[in-house]
Amino acid sequence: MLFAGLIMFITETAGAVEGLSVQNGWLVHDGEVIWGCAQHNGWWGGYRKNTGWIHNYKVRTAICRNAPGQVGPGFTEDLSKLTDAMLQYGYPGFEHNYGLWYDRRRDNHDTIRRTDANVEPPFMEQPWARSDKPTAWDGLGKYDLTKFNNWYFERLREFARHCDSKGTVLFHNFYMQHALLENPAHYVDFPWRPVNCVQNTQMPDTIPAANSFYDINDDTRRELHRLYIHKCLDELGDYTNVIHLISQEYTGPVSFVQFWMDTIKEWEQVKDKAVKIGLGATKDVMDAILEDPERGPRISTLCLSYWWYNGDGTLYAPKGGKQIPARYTGDLSKRTTPQSLYRQIREYRLRYPNKAIIQHHKVELEKAWAFLMGGGSMIIAGMQYPDSSPPKKPWDQPDSYIAPEEAAIILPTYDFIKTYLSKALPKMRPADIVLLNRDSNWCLADKGENYLVFALKGGRIELDLSKAQKASFTAKLFNPRNGDLIPAGTGKIIGDSKISFDAPKGGCWTLWLKSE
Repeated sequence: MLFAGLIMFITETAGAVEGLSVQNGWLVHDGEVIWGCAQHNGWWGGYRKNTGWIHNYKVRTAICRNAPGQVGPGFTEDLSKLTDAMLQYGYPGFEHNYGLWYDRRRDNHDTIRRTDANVEPPFMEQPWARSDKPTAWDGLGKYDLTKFNNWYFERLREFARHCDSKGTVLFHNFYMQHALLENPAHYVDFPWRPVNCVQNTQMPDTIPAANSFYDINDDTRRELHRLYIHKCLDELGDYTNVIHLISQEYTGPVSFVQFWMDTIKEWEQVKDKAVKIGLGATKDVMDAILEDPERGPRISTLCLSYWWYNGDGTLYAPKGGKQIPARYTGDLSKRTTPQSLYRQIREYRLRYPNKAIIQHHKVELEKAWAFLMGGGSMIIAGMQYPDSSPPKKPWDQPDSYIAPEEAAIILPTYDFIKTYLSKALPKMRPADIVLLNRDSNWCLADKGENYLVFALKGGRIELDLSKAQKASFTAKLFNPRNGDLIPAGTGKIIGDSKISFDAPKGGCWTLWLKSE
């Protein structure tokens, strides 16, 4: 119980440690909030060539992509320049998972067994090391799941070092479920498939393979999981700005989450250390873990990506452990509205006020603000680079770390928060003081100090400040589309009353009240 209490203190108490902490449900680094987007890791080697399967595929950054002799975007990433760009362009987080396959010959999504080792770079390095035993499906040596790839883990450590020093965040996924369910081509080179490894994993030869992978009743798989989990923690356990997640797209059973968390606790007790644990799962699995008196308090961050409220208010929540591919559970971006997204985020923000919230979805301005106003910290998105200009082909890599396409949408809000609310936002939470249009006008408040009111459609804003104890406020309107910050009304108001403002109509606006 003492150890569990220590975990809670470190992950949930304001100002408990230097570096990353969770304060009042917000991600905070050395006293300043970290809010914005997180870039979702690329899954294969680089830009798409015309292979016949898909054309002109744009690159996503992958910190464990290895392009021998080539450094820069889409090759072997320059991690120092990348983290600088993340801070500059509004995506201070990065979600990592290992790739779908090692070399680019599999880009066309065939399932043919390779008869040679004539690999095509760049490579998506895997966490497990190769043996000298012939021959895996990709024509290279079989994986030895008891040994690990030093290059892979050194890249993670280097990235984590930059995060700690600069105030960016690494969301580290131990696993990559996509390979286990989605497409036969995604699984044929998977290191745990029996033909690809030295160990007898008893995994199936074809998909679906998730339930087998997550079944820790098999002694061999259980020990291999335990060894790998400990290895990841050995490499990343000393870094404060790392949040550990079980798997990209996890829709597995609660039993594997319990095993994963218990294995982390085992490591923590042996090493006398504590790490930050995030949880992304189906709603039933997440709720079961959060209601667990031993495991629930150890979760610092919730990833609410695999269930949501539809635009008509109905709940969409597939069950865990049914081998449902996460991207086929439905399209959150298309099926939610700003209102339904706000409802979901606020609901869990108020239920678990000391846990940060992240979520995967397309960056759209109104939904980004609904996410923020509900109490959400980071939107995980593709953050792909825009098309290159001639003479380059549209899908060629950029020459430097330029702004991703989605940055133009999020950057004005990111800069506004960073400039004016970096120390104030960690004290704010959703508040019910809006009197008009409460289905589309929402408030974050540190009562008596700062109020942020988002009007989805602009227009009339009415607030009840009767509990503000006659504080005097400066009132400004913020335009999330271009970053303009202008006086609201006379620019000054007195609290202890009901007040109203008129924002321009025809688009979203934000009212900011700051005590004088």
